[in-house]
Amino acid sequence: MSCESASVAVLLHRTGNGRRLLLVSERTGLSTLLDATVLDALCSLTPEAATALVRAAVQERATT
Repeated sequence: MSCESASVAVLLHRTGNGRRLLLVSERTGLSTLLDATVLDALCSLTPEAATALVRAAVQERATT
């Protein structure tokens, strides 16, 4: 997936505990595994809450 400000590879990753989504930033090389519990929680976020979460993560990364 990509847009004007990001490009992320989305892959299905099998683990000993089941399948996870593997997200890899093609810009930074950072990656994370998300399970169904995390995805379900993300579905409950309002657009405003999701924006606040992303903003906080970007600001934290900028200070480290």
